[in-house]
Amino acid sequence: MVRTKELSDFQRGTVIGCHLSNKSVRQISALLELPRSTVSAVIVKWKRLGATTAQPRSGRPHKLTELDRRVLKHVARTNRPSSVATLTTEFQTASGSKVSTRTVRRELREMGFHGRAAAHKPKITKSGLQAVTVADDIKEKVKLDLPKVKGQLLIFGATNWDLIGRKEVPKAQAAFRNLGQNLWGPHRYGSMSDVQVSSVVSGPCAAHSLLITTEGKLWSWGRNEKGQLGHGDTKRLEAPKLIEALADEVVVAAACGRNHTLALTEGGTAYSFGENKLGQLGQGNQTDAVLSPALIQYNGQPLVKVACGAEFSMVVDCKGNLFSFGCPEYGQLGHNSDGKFIARAQRIEFDCETIARRVAIFIEKSKDSQVTPVPNVVVRDVACGGNHTLILDSQKRVFSWGFGGYGRLGHTEQKDEMVPRLVKLFDFPGRGASQIYTGYQCSFAVNEMGGLFFWGVTNTSRESTMYPKAVQDLCGWKVRSLACGKSSIVIAADDSTISWGPSPTFGELMWHIKKLINYTTAPCAGDSKRPLQNVQSIVTQRHATDSSSFEGACNWHADCRNVYQSCCQIIEC
Repeated sequence: MVRTKELSDFQRGTVIGCHLSNKSVRQISALLELPRSTVSAVIVKWKRLGATTAQPRSGRPHKLTELDRRVLKHVARTNRPSSVATLTTEFQTASGSKVSTRTVRRELREMGFHGRAAAHKPKITKSGLQAVTVADDIKEKVKLDLPKVKGQLLIFGATNWDLIGRKEVPKAQAAFRNLGQNLWGPHRYGSMSDVQVSSVVSGPCAAHSLLITTEGKLWSWGRNEKGQLGHGDTKRLEAPKLIEALADEVVVAAACGRNHTLALTEGGTAYSFGENKLGQLGQGNQTDAVLSPALIQYNGQPLVKVACGAEFSMVVDCKGNLFSFGCPEYGQLGHNSDGKFIARAQRIEFDCETIARRVAIFIEKSKDSQVTPVPNVVVRDVACGGNHTLILDSQKRVFSWGFGGYGRLGHTEQKDEMVPRLVKLFDFPGRGASQIYTGYQCSFAVNEMGGLFFWGVTNTSRESTMYPKAVQDLCGWKVRSLACGKSSIVIAADDSTISWGPSPTFGELMWHIKKLINYTTAPCAGDSKRPLQNVQSIVTQRHATDSSSFEGACNWHADCRNVYQSCCQIIEC
């Protein structure tokens, strides 16, 4: 009989591949001619540890890597006198490594931490603290730069924030039923005429918007039913307002979910605020709402990227590790589970991740559903749709996972993916991706040659694109930025702005302006005197009106009172 320890790494990977292909233990045993107990042991160990390689001590490393030792030092030094069990839990959260308390106890002893047996005495003594190096040797320091774009804000499209994405305005917002109109051309806020903007942010399922000034100050406006604007209340805002709680921070990036927001500072720390029913704020709990910005619970390396889906969030650290938290529905967190469990009769709930958890497994799947782990994935960029995610790694490969409906994952099938899966089109020399973008139900990528590829759907009454296809109408254009709402798409390419989308639209395409864009039913472009930078899209929930925002340079008319959702926003250089 073949025992578990006698299997090669290839055999273990084959067992896991068959398991991910929904084959039973009995089928795998017959196919590979292995005992059922051996197959079960491999699967159980893989689920617990996320690894298929044979490791000592039931899969737990008896020695830590140098990086893990530094993380353990940091955890031991910064925490109050704690038990080894507590330190083990905090270390596993910070590093993502699975170890036993015996391993942690031995490593602490070797590093000079001397505990005491009595429960009422500190587990770590002063001599132990003095034996540890300073924290600066443990965590890297970064200083992130603001986008170099400099301009003013423009907006056009639908601006009735409480109606966007809904059939009716909620009773609590009935007073605002008729507030906000469709802006059929670019407008600017008179109060923002002197504010220099470097970035505009929203999301494909958001009804609120953010802007970051050239000084790193964060402003917000739009729907605010869950405190997603970060002003300590739930009052709707018609015009951008500075978030006072972050006035002392230099914000370099931000992201908008359906009802929550993430903000990233130049030092690599992340703040979150808004709805938190599903743990999408990453603050270690599930509450109705957090009205003011608060730090997420995270003790790892400085963060460099943030992204938000509808009810989940993604962050990337400076080492290229990806972390996720929030609702695990459809496997959108990338932890090989959709988190469903039966809470009581006829009621299904989700086991949500309330703190940042590292995404450790990346796979490649062949046509016959054979699964192969993909090593050495260093994440460089991340983009989230409503219920799916794309990442771009250091080797210019693209991975996607989450809800697979309408082909938005690009794998020629509509199955949900529980872990990041390689999109094969971009895994060839000279055909890697350089940029990635997501809409609510679709995805985009720009390859090394500058070609734009699309997959998914923007109009559910038409056929879906099940795998990446080149957008032929834009061949020869150099795409600088792209934004997609639920159905409308706006692109900044060369010195022009290009937009298209199915009916109905609400002014977000700017097609009535003949000087900017000629009225056609296909993607069309219009030359402007100044190039528009960093197009972004503001789109609301399902069946929503669409909105797009641009970072390039645009201003609002002084007589424009209402601002603006299901709209486009631009920064004019």
